[in-house]
Amino acid sequence: MLSTRRRADSTSVRRRFNPLVLGQSARALAALACAGAALAGAASAQATTAARSGGNSCPNQALSRPFLRWLDPASYVLLQNGSLEKATGWSLTGGARLVAGNESFSVNSSGDRSSLSLPAGSSATSPATCITLLHPTLRFFALNSGAPTSVLTVDAIVKLAGIRVSLPVGLLLGGSSWQPTLPLPFLTNLLAPLSGTVSFRFAPLGPGGGWRIDDVYLDPYKSA
Repeated sequence: MLSTRRRADSTSVRRRFNPLVLGQSARALAALACAGAALAGAASAQATTAARSGGNSCPNQALSRPFLRWLDPASYVLLQNGSLEKATGWSLTGGARLVAGNESFSVNSSGDRSSLSLPAGSSATSPATCITLLHPTLRFFALNSGAPTSVLTVDAIVKLAGIRVSLPVGLLLGGSSWQPTLPLPFLTNLLAPLSGTVSFRFAPLGPGGGWRIDDVYLDPYKSA
């Protein structure tokens, strides 16, 4: 009876918060192919520079296991100001702002007190974060207290040789309580063979959404 209830609870969580594919992989691969053709020379030059300087790592990244209670034992790196206790380095538009109330699991710190509100028509872009081929996965906490048909779009933005490339990461549905997303793979790290930077853009799609996000992490150890 207990195992049946656990399976039912697990199914309920997936229904409340389920990343939608919606052609994500095909669109991302197509965009990556175009970007890769345009940026192959820049990526190669960057790789050579990084190799000469002993690159292939991102310094000063503290590891933790914030999703262990969801049976994810991987170590993650918090984005710069990814705890969203302050918005320094984030680009906020359309009414996006910090609000009182942390994600309910306090995985970063029991002292955290805020999260990022994303009303309909808003967007938030994270500070640029160092990535390598070993940084292919994004994961964070989210809820949607507004219209259940509203989705949250997530894009990865990389800049190589002054050229800005944006690739879709996913479209998310959310429930009214805090839940961790599933691991969201992104492909921009393939444009940085040794090291580079990436920003993430979060924007609600559709009217009436009441999105909030918190504690945004990268997994640096999954194979690319």
